[in-house]
Amino acid sequence: MNQLVKSSIIAGCIFGAVTGLAVSLSIDFMMGDSLGGGWYESVRHDINLWFGPVWAAKDLVIYLCIVILIGGIGIIGALIGALFGAIAGKFFSLMSKS
Repeated sequence: MNQLVKSSIIAGCIFGAVTGLAVSLSIDFMMGDSLGGGWYESVRHDINLWFGPVWAAKDLVIYLCIVILIGGIGIIGALIGALFGAIAGKFFSLMSKS
């Protein structure tokens, strides 16, 4: 694999993860109150529906679920960024050969 493609995959992965995390956290901070609550209230509501009010009262469980959820968003963003980086790197690698 070409060095340009490798570096573009790494750059796309980092950019995608940071962008995914920034968007998900900024939505919570900027519009959390206007939409009826942020990540904390949403996760607490879902845990209350799935497992009952006993688990919804435990803050550690809620924060752990938030970390897992935001981490999943970061991983998905990294995968999408790596895919785009591979496509862009391959394209520019082919363009520089001619």
